[in-house]
Amino acid sequence: MTALFTESKLLFLDKSLSSLTSTLHALSSLLYPLKWVCIYIPMLSVGIRALVRDLVQSPSPYIIGMLKNDYSNVREHELKDTQVLVVDLTKGQLDDMRDDEAKILPISEASRKSLKHQLKDIKKKNEPMEQSDLWRSFLKPYLSQIDELCFEAEKVDGIRRIPLARYIEKVKEVKPGDEKFAEKLFSTQMSQLWLQKQKTCHI
Repeated sequence: MTALFTESKLLFLDKSLSSLTSTLHALSSLLYPLKWVCIYIPMLSVGIRALVRDLVQSPSPYIIGMLKNDYSNVREHELKDTQVLVVDLTKGQLDDMRDDEAKILPISEASRKSLKHQLKDIKKKNEPMEQSDLWRSFLKPYLSQIDELCFEAEKVDGIRRIPLARYIEKVKEVKPGDEKFAEKLFSTQMSQLWLQKQKTCHI
């Protein structure tokens, strides 16, 4: 989810096509009320090598699914320096090619402990992640600050503009230590689209 919230490059592998596509659909739904707006290909065939190479080396964020047999034909040098997170759903393993800063969700220790505790509870209950409101609850403090600031902001040419510095101040009041995450989250394309469509706002 760290990679999803910050619009990283994600490559998912599985032996089963149905498992692969259903997992990717479930993951993207966890972003609600945000919506993934970057490259999204639940199943990529390696039939066209040039296309595969161009996609995995794309500078744009993406969620791509690929069967493990197909992935074995992707050359190692094609993924070098791509800053991609490869998720092997069959083995439950990660091959994280991102730099160290990108690997860490920039939230406070208190927020991190709370998140870990909630994840453990979900695991104990054996509750399907896509049916949990965990991530909606996680995003709520950041989104609610936008709601409040949008209401206060003055309209210019039909658009309410929120100074980023003011937004960060508001986040600091309710989630101290999470300012860097808030800034990253609302620099993503999906956050900007949500703002424009739902709130007629810009940061």
